[in-house]
Amino acid sequence: MLLVLLAGCAATSVLPRQYSQPAQVQSYKLSLVTAPGQTEDSLLIVQPEAGGASRWIQTNALGAPLARLSLRDDQWTTDGFAPPNARARQLFEAIIAARMPQTQWHQAYPGININKTDGSDGPVYAFSRQGHLLWSLVLPPVPPVPGAQGTRTAGSSAPAPVTGITLPDHSQWNLTPLSAIP
Repeated sequence: MLLVLLAGCAATSVLPRQYSQPAQVQSYKLSLVTAPGQTEDSLLIVQPEAGGASRWIQTNALGAPLARLSLRDDQWTTDGFAPPNARARQLFEAIIAARMPQTQWHQAYPGININKTDGSDGPVYAFSRQGHLLWSLVLPPVPPVPGAQGTRTAGSSAPAPVTGITLPDHSQWNLTPLSAIP
C-alpha cells in the first residue's frame, strides 16, 4: 500500500498555478552531466499549439525522440509513439519554473517550499513539497546591463546563459537557450 501511495506522489505533476505557453517556438540544448566535464547532449523544442497547449519534444543528437509530451489544461500526455518518460516530465516542469521570473514563484507554486542556499556556482533554489525535493535550480547571473534580456547579438562572444537543474534522482542537467534563426 505504501508503494502505491509513493508511486502516486511521484506521478503528480508540479505545474505553476497558471502556465502561459510560449508565444513562439523555443529551442534549448539540454546537457545531462554524466561525469565531471562530460555530458550527453540533447535538443528540446517547446512548440505552442492551439488552445493554450504546448508540445515538448526532446531528441538525441541524431534526432531520435527521447521524450514527446504535450501539456494541455495542466495535464501532461504522451505525444506520438514515444514511451512515457517520468524523468523528462520532471525536467520539463523544472524548466517551466526556471523560465518564470523568480518574483512569481511563490504565487505560482502555492504549497511548494522554495529554499535558497549558497552554492559554488551561485544561489541554489530548491523546490520541495512535504519534505521531498522536486528539483533545484542554479540560475544564470542577471545581465549587468539594465534592460538586457540575456540575448546575444551577432558577433557577441558572451556565452549563452546556462541554468543548472538537479532532479530528485540526482541527475544534473544544464539548460542553454538556443538563438532563434531569423
